[in-house]
Amino acid sequence: MNQTPSEAKPKPICPCSGTSVAQIKALIGEGIVNLDRISRITGACSGCGGCEAEILALLAEYNHSQIAEATAHP
Repeated sequence: MNQTPSEAKPKPICPCSGTSVAQIKALIGEGIVNLDRISRITGACSGCGGCEAEILALLAEYNHSQIAEATAHP
């Protein structure tokens, strides 16, 4: 049986460790917002390092949303 693109397993953010974007976002949601801690927990960024920029972008997105939330005027 062939899989449709929506059923296919998503490409990992880190091919070396197999870490997914969902895993990184889950850690960020739990308050783990340090690249070194994320790396130690998942193994991401511990191989070739090619995923570092993408993970940093996810962290920056989180930080930006936190700043926007903190500075929003009612």
